[in-house]
Amino acid sequence: MIHRLLLALSALLLAPVAVSAQSDLGTYPAQVEDLTSIREIKHLQAHWGHLALRGQWQDMAALLTEDVVVEYQHGEFQGRDEVLADLVHSFGFGNQEGLDPDRLNINLWISPVITLDDDGQGATGRWHELVLSAKAGESADWAGGTWVVRYELRGGDWKIAHMRYYHQFDGPYATGWSHDAAELERAPYHYTPDEAGIILPKREAASSKSRPELDAQASLLLEHGRVQNIANAFGYYLDRGMYDDVVDLFYGDARVVVQGQGSWEGQDGIRRFLARFGEEGLDYGELNDRPQLMPKVIISRDGTVASVSAVELGMTGQHGGEGFWSATLNHFVLMRGDDGNWRIASLLRIPFMRANHADGWASPIDPLLDYPEAAGPDRALSRGAMAFPQASITQPISELGIFAPPVVAGAEASITPGALAMAEAFDGAENVSNAYGYYIDQFAWRDTAAVFAQDGWKELSYIGTFIGQDRVLGSLIQRYGEGGPRDEFQAIHQKTQPVVTVLDDGSRAFIRTRLMQMNSGVDPASASWIGGIYENQVVKEDGIWRIHGMDLDYVWLADNASGWMAADPESSARFGVSDEVIAEFGPDAPLRGETFAPYPRIAPMGFHFANPVSGREPATRLHWSDGHRQ
Repeated sequence: MIHRLLLALSALLLAPVAVSAQSDLGTYPAQVEDLTSIREIKHLQAHWGHLALRGQWQDMAALLTEDVVVEYQHGEFQGRDEVLADLVHSFGFGNQEGLDPDRLNINLWISPVITLDDDGQGATGRWHELVLSAKAGESADWAGGTWVVRYELRGGDWKIAHMRYYHQFDGPYATGWSHDAAELERAPYHYTPDEAGIILPKREAASSKSRPELDAQASLLLEHGRVQNIANAFGYYLDRGMYDDVVDLFYGDARVVVQGQGSWEGQDGIRRFLARFGEEGLDYGELNDRPQLMPKVIISRDGTVASVSAVELGMTGQHGGEGFWSATLNHFVLMRGDDGNWRIASLLRIPFMRANHADGWASPIDPLLDYPEAAGPDRALSRGAMAFPQASITQPISELGIFAPPVVAGAEASITPGALAMAEAFDGAENVSNAYGYYIDQFAWRDTAAVFAQDGWKELSYIGTFIGQDRVLGSLIQRYGEGGPRDEFQAIHQKTQPVVTVLDDGSRAFIRTRLMQMNSGVDPASASWIGGIYENQVVKEDGIWRIHGMDLDYVWLADNASGWMAADPESSARFGVSDEVIAEFGPDAPLRGETFAPYPRIAPMGFHFANPVSGREPATRLHWSDGHRQ
């Protein structure tokens, strides 16, 4: 069964919307087209990042318009041929196609804010890019920046027409990242708070599709979001050693294949596979963060099978002991059961980089994790791993497009009433949550407050909870003033790995995202990380998606040089304030959860969702709230 499903997903096609006479369905055909476009644009940019990982420069260039313009710090390149030549020179080191095995080129595109033009024929996106690069035995480097990307619909396909890079930081791994304050250029916002919350423009479109066909496509978009939820929930459960919940996501006869190692089959086998990550749960000082980044989600047009390809960036280790970086390609194949739930049928893991935190990825080690003798694979694999620096990644990459051909002959996608509104909530929740992160990066407090609902609430770190848009704004200005950011310091709030739970008719939703905050200063010694979890509530208010509630739990805080293994348990407490100061702010409610990053102590972690397959409740369940803990 699994082999047949994998073969069915190997030839994925983009299915453009046919256009003919004016429909009598009002704006509905355009809304289905436009939400499809947003998903395709996110998929396109993730595809770009996956191609860069493999060094497929020609295929990257094919995603561009002929007259594309790309602007970097090191120059402006006009036209597809110039951009391709720069990719080959700057990133391929002269290789026309591919990377040398001793070269590492991880380009992670995260935190999208996508806005469509009024006519649906163009769009603009804002992204964070995090780059980990290396030449084995010689150098390892960091780089990060913000991209503003212009997309245009050309001949039925979305293409990249313009890219502008705003450099934020870089530096050798050995010394840490930093930036030059005099040269820092912060990316302008291509959207207002309202525009970030308007996902679908009000327009009509001609379409040859009938209402049932449009409903089927809207239902596929809803399932497309639910599929991504499963892969992202897998990552959150793995972080915390919640092995029962991980196993619940799989079919009883599913399998996990680790390239270069073996295959673990059935739920008992999957539980044995998990033993490589340690005992169930987290012990004091144990960190097992494994963000699932840059997902490419593809669903068959009959709605029976889907795949998700993601890059897992591992940040693991023991406080007071060793720490490790790792990178793994995860390829999930999922099937939809008779109960309507998606489950994982197979997971292919390709571990391609692992390094000690002390040495960095210029000195990689074996990426295959050891496992207890009793937790061996059901079948060993003789094929070698595609691991840096011995071999390049040659695993085929799926084609461009979010829809694949039907898997079951004659099958049709089931229709969910009101699917379009519920599917839109996935993108509305992600857009405004990420817009919030970009606004606080630049201390744009009035814009920050404007992405909240009129009765929305926000936790102000270390102070308390403020309810109502005016109160949110007042607390931010009282805490930070209105002088704007200092160029000598950047707090870069990268938010990723969304799990969205849609409520009611699609007018409300929860969204869980991961905070990967990188702080940069003019001195590399000031480089630091903050890891945490956002649990947001979003609502559609007057046709605009806004944040109704923002809960943030910091998990760990560490200097880059010493890493999480040497994190001071009291370090985040230095940001605290006295009871007298808190009283001056007069919060409407206290913070819920932890006030300070608890690591190396392992604190309870709230979830807004039960297990999406089994319904297993988390130990700490977060419910819809007005800002008071419930």
